[in-house]
Amino acid sequence: MKKLSLLIPAAVLAACLAFGAACGGTTEFVANDATDVMPDDFGIAVKKDDAEMKAAVDAVINAWKADGTLDKYFDYYTALADDSFTPEVPQGLKLSWDLSANTETLDMYTESGFAPYEYIHSSGYSVSDGSAQDSAYSVAGVDVAIACQVAENLKCKLVIHDVAFDSIISHLDNTEGKAIAAAGYSITEERLAQVDFSVPYAQSIISIVGDKEKNYTKLADLDGLKIGVQEGTSGDEIASNAKSSKGYSYTDKNGQDVTVKLTSSKTDVVTYKTYAAALAALQAGKIDVIFMDKVPAQLLIKNI
Repeated sequence: MKKLSLLIPAAVLAACLAFGAACGGTTEFVANDATDVMPDDFGIAVKKDDAEMKAAVDAVINAWKADGTLDKYFDYYTALADDSFTPEVPQGLKLSWDLSANTETLDMYTESGFAPYEYIHSSGYSVSDGSAQDSAYSVAGVDVAIACQVAENLKCKLVIHDVAFDSIISHLDNTEGKAIAAAGYSITEERLAQVDFSVPYAQSIISIVGDKEKNYTKLADLDGLKIGVQEGTSGDEIASNAKSSKGYSYTDKNGQDVTVKLTSSKTDVVTYKTYAAALAALQAGKIDVIFMDKVPAQLLIKNI
């Protein structure tokens, strides 16, 4: 197993609304928060009733939250994902884990199109081809850093498997040894029926990526539109529920029950395996918007 070496210089990038460059000659894309969608907590998934692995992941997250390290990782990997400049490494931030001498294996299942949580980058950790062999690319990000520290604490090698997002939980369930699923996962009731989650380490705010001139700011604004989502994500679930007869329902901060329904027969939720594919469809005019998490949305459109 290859040594993880993340030694590229980095600087803190403020998380602000990213404005897309002009695409298709005239369209400028922006990512606006969906104000009628409640935020979800993100967690690392472990196999059901795997108390040992949950405790190991919780220990890393809790320690990094308490001393500010987690915020530094988010700043660093957000900066690293921005191709417009080369960031500096924050003082004291650990970016290298040598796990090569360990004998047991920790398998990490992810999908690499979700910066700053996990994304393809030359400074990252090599991805397994399925037989614990190094392949031609590597993945970096906040989730990778958490996984590396967990592996080090458990005295394990780390094997990263880059798979389709909607297949991650099934891969996790079918792994006999130590395993986690880290892919910017929202903690939902449906997923809790299948896996257990670590303590939350981030919050998911859903954004609408679309034409700046249209200024979509609510899920309700998307009635009658073609909505691009990544298959199996929270954006997919929320948009699909809103389109269904039951609607998307939640309890707001004032304790009021809210239901959003997309009732137009023209409303279409279009699924893609990756956000890159959804972006290509948006630029080509095949869909009207992409419905996805905020920070990855900002990074998705920042360099186009």
